[in-house]
Amino acid sequence: MNDWNEGYFTESTYTYGYFRNISPTWLNFCLLVNGYVAGESDENSAHCELGLGQGVSANVHAAATPGKYFGTDFNPAHAAHANELCKASKCGAKFFDDSFEEMLQRDDLPKFDSISLHGVWTWVSRENQENIVEFARKFLKPGGVLYNSYNCYPGWSPGAPMRELFILYDKYTHQGGKTFDRIESALKFTEELFSKDVAYFQRVPYLKGYFEHTRKLNHDYLAHEYFNRDWICMYFSEVAEMMQSAKMDFVCTAEPIESLPYLNFSPENLEFLGKIENSIMLEQIKDYFRNRQFRTDIYVRGARKISEYERNKRLANKEYILISGAKLPKKVNFASGEVAFREEVLEKIQNHLAAENYRRKNFADFMKKNPDISMSTLLSALIPLIQNGNIMPCQSDDAIKSVKKTCLNLNKYICNRAKNSDDIVVLASPVTGSGCPVGKFERIFLAAMFDGKNTAEEIAIYTWEVLSERGLKLRKGDKTVESAEENLAEFKNFSKKFLDGTLPVLKSLEII
Repeated sequence: MNDWNEGYFTESTYTYGYFRNISPTWLNFCLLVNGYVAGESDENSAHCELGLGQGVSANVHAAATPGKYFGTDFNPAHAAHANELCKASKCGAKFFDDSFEEMLQRDDLPKFDSISLHGVWTWVSRENQENIVEFARKFLKPGGVLYNSYNCYPGWSPGAPMRELFILYDKYTHQGGKTFDRIESALKFTEELFSKDVAYFQRVPYLKGYFEHTRKLNHDYLAHEYFNRDWICMYFSEVAEMMQSAKMDFVCTAEPIESLPYLNFSPENLEFLGKIENSIMLEQIKDYFRNRQFRTDIYVRGARKISEYERNKRLANKEYILISGAKLPKKVNFASGEVAFREEVLEKIQNHLAAENYRRKNFADFMKKNPDISMSTLLSALIPLIQNGNIMPCQSDDAIKSVKKTCLNLNKYICNRAKNSDDIVVLASPVTGSGCPVGKFERIFLAAMFDGKNTAEEIAIYTWEVLSERGLKLRKGDKTVESAEENLAEFKNFSKKFLDGTLPVLKSLEII
């Protein structure tokens, strides 16, 4: 092709989001909880992310998980930023601005234990989809994992015409100009159209609410999500068949809660699904039940099942850790509905994981001390809490020790960056092999501690100096805290709570 961007919208850079699904630790946990052989990344492992965006996820995982890391994003600004983070952590990853075709032709890449692409598949051409499959065929190890997330039917069926309106307007009416203005013009045109007597909108009445939600989204996100030349929405079965051509079989999604069918479907629907023998057809019909519009699929090149007994034994012996010091929620909401927990089970899990300053622990000992709690009862609470991000599975001691330095390097950089920018909102945990969300003020508090400030007063003064230089002040309710004295007093209260409550959890995660 003549244009280097191959139709991808490159007039603005992508957001700085973090996606835990790409973490090798997370992918391996998803395999295990679904009853498949799942290894652990070590110094001999190799991982690759295709379409890494700003490289936040890739760098967090390269810093927090053992092994060699590679990746590409053909927007050179993205690749440059990814390499800036890599230089900060000293993780040794190699990030390129190659196209997928160029990556396929490289002769300096190893065989990979995992290949990941998040939010890429739908937004590239059919030719590039075929390049991705061929890349996996060439570079994925036997037993290796491929993660692929994408928009899908049937859930996208009503919304696809709305996206086409954006593209239609931008393609045929814009005369150049700034990205923001182009997107605003397309949105205003569509908004006006909604006010007219349009038969399609009458047939799909909820579409207006969907548009109003879309209208509020970040424009950089909208540019990449809705304004690319290529947008190929597919059914799961179509994608699965393409992957099968490269000896990759669908095994599960990157949503652990889907390993508990009774939390996702009614008994009547489970009975119906149980009659479907073909695995691809079964998964496709599930999408109709859910009206799913986005999938997070895990494929394995040579998947191997383990017995339920072996799975439960490995899950019980695996270590887990709390992500915050807050009380675990009594119920959580997912797309499939609300999950409520038995309070006595929830309290025992909370006490178990919060003991000894939140030190990571397994549940093998817990089960011995609580014989009244069955494994199925434990998992019915533990897995939704992991899905919800309250608890995370941990890496081995050896893995944790091997990546502590690179995590610390990256975290120092991100916390120092927080003094001037709010863009990266996670820090790398060697314990979980993934990123953990840390608030804006907390990141600056940590920057203060990295600079040798340890008391609540020292941290408060440091934080106020940083924010006041940016012309920022605290707000209480709908009022701005005006004076320096009041701001300092508030920050001193915040920093006390941080030292007493948040810091012990961050230390247990070995983020600091």
